[in-house]
Amino acid sequence: MSNTSRGWSDQELIESALRSFEISGEDRERTCLLFSDYLHLLLSGKKEIATQLSSDKLSNVAYFAKASSYSDLDDVNWKQLTHPGSILFSALLPLLFEKDINPQNFLRAVIAGYHGSNLFAQTLQPTHSRNWHASATSGIFGAALATASLLNLSDHKKAQALHFASASAGGSASAPRSQNGATRFTRIHAALMGTLSTLEAAESSPAPIYIVDGPGGLSERFGVVDQFPMANPVDALHQVSIRYFPYSGFSHNALEKLETYLPLDPRSVKSIELHLHEPLFTLIGSAQKGPWWDLASAISNTIASGDPFVSTTGKIDAEITVEKIESGPSLAKIKMESSEISFEFGIQDRIGIEPMDIPRVHRKWASLYPGSSELTDIASQIIDGSESAIAQLKKLILAVG
Repeated sequence: MSNTSRGWSDQELIESALRSFEISGEDRERTCLLFSDYLHLLLSGKKEIATQLSSDKLSNVAYFAKASSYSDLDDVNWKQLTHPGSILFSALLPLLFEKDINPQNFLRAVIAGYHGSNLFAQTLQPTHSRNWHASATSGIFGAALATASLLNLSDHKKAQALHFASASAGGSASAPRSQNGATRFTRIHAALMGTLSTLEAAESSPAPIYIVDGPGGLSERFGVVDQFPMANPVDALHQVSIRYFPYSGFSHNALEKLETYLPLDPRSVKSIELHLHEPLFTLIGSAQKGPWWDLASAISNTIASGDPFVSTTGKIDAEITVEKIESGPSLAKIKMESSEISFEFGIQDRIGIEPMDIPRVHRKWASLYPGSSELTDIASQIIDGSESAIAQLKKLILAVG
């Protein structure tokens, strides 16, 4: 079977999505980190929205997806430029609260979901993101596989869930390009429809015939699948990173580079020059969408405070220029009275980040939720299938507001 001559068929895609896997200690630890990160974001975001925990699991899927992505700091696969965690865990958690669910399936379900999300993101990329929000279009498949695994459905019904998910996949690129929080909605859509795909498959409802192939399949609708070679995702779980700083993730690599020069005397800074190639110039090269999306503000605030975790606006009496460049890496130049520092940065520098920066992770968590150590311990116990920890988490969600 050639690796370059054609794209996936339905059967090949299903076989890859449902392939068996062993779970290592490293897999468990990475899952625990990602789930802990999700729970901190969920409880932090819950304080910002009016929705409350419901007796209806689908309402809770939407609620959890909205709360966990509220601050736009959910995890990220830099290679695929997707945010799978807020979708997968939001689909899984309401089902986990059901009395007839076996929590011992949770860890395997999470890993299956990350694999599925990665597989479909890879299948649809690279041109897919021009018109579609890849987190949503791939996330629905991850949510379907995760929830189907949690319910311990047969392989046939898991495949049917993917057929339902294919018919429901959506999420326009207008959401991320709006840079105004609209991607919460596409995450909600993916989590909801992925869960509903599994529930329909569990009831043996008639499913659409095609996933990729045939009329209405992904290839016909998105027009890119057959252009991408077949390749199984490698280590999908460990491709996913945690975002640390309270700014757009596209600014993080620049802030990491800047952090190595801190502290700087804000009074000595005379100018800040940013030379940005696409897509960074469009994404973080302007102050029009507010400081979250403005790299110049992120750098100025970090210099003023001496800490990239502090997003308070800091005033620097310096000339700031942002220039679009056509080639080469993005570059920052900071000129001071008697010296100059410069550093290159970019999206590619984020790909394959390993190991996770645990001190930064814990700083982020402490800023989001005061009982961080307790919450982290609960996450670890749930990963291991503890029913009492699940009940404890439900009480925390009800209490925070």
